[in-house]
This record gives sequence, C-alpha cells and structure tokens, in this order.
Amino acid sequence: MANPMKGEVDIEACGEQLRLILSFNAIAELEEEAGQTLAEAMAALEAGSVRVMRLILWAAMRDHRPGTTLRQAGAVAEELGPELGPVLGRVISACGFLADLSEQAGEERAAGKSEGSDKG
Repeated sequence: MANPMKGEVDIEACGEQLRLILSFNAIAELEEEAGQTLAEAMAALEAGSVRVMRLILWAAMRDHRPGTTLRQAGAVAEELGPELGPVLGRVISACGFLADLSEQAGEERAAGKSEGSDKG
C-alpha cells in the first residue's frame, strides 16, 4: 500500500500494481535524462510535451523498479491513456517540492500577465 506521507501513489497498469514516487533521486535522474532543470521540465509538461510526460512517469517508477526503461514507462503511459494526466497530477501533487514549484510558476505567470496588462 502506498505511503502518502512519503509521496507514494499506487496505480494498476500492464497487469501489475505499480508504486510511483518522485523522490529527490528520481527528480535528479529526470533532470539528467532530460538535460533540463526541473523547472524547465515542468514548463514543457504544461506545454503538453509527451517526452516529458514519459520521463516523469519513468522517474516516478524507478524507486520501486530501478531497472525500468523509458520504453517500459511509455508502455504504461499508453495503457493509462487518458488517465495519464490525472496520474501524473497525483504524483506531482504528492511530491511536496514539486507542488511548491508549480505554485511558484503560477504566481510568476500571473505576475507577468498583470505587468503585461499595464502596457496598452
């Protein structure tokens, strides 16, 4: 059973129970694989990057399944289909420092819109 205090989320996909968590190490691996900072990856996710969706799922799978490949994560993503977005949302929400980053990005966008609206 997933431990929500640790940020774990359980899902069922490909006939298996999978435990997802975006731990510190998982996020570091995500950044290394993406060649981007976490903030850049989150911006790409918001823009709808399928590559980043797969990377986040892959990173979240690796704490409990260290040998997971990107292709395996992609197969899980394909099986999840339209549930992929909500699953990634739950995983990101369960990860405290990612939620803080999302809030900060939202505040920065709101500030940019209000600054831009002053120009006329």
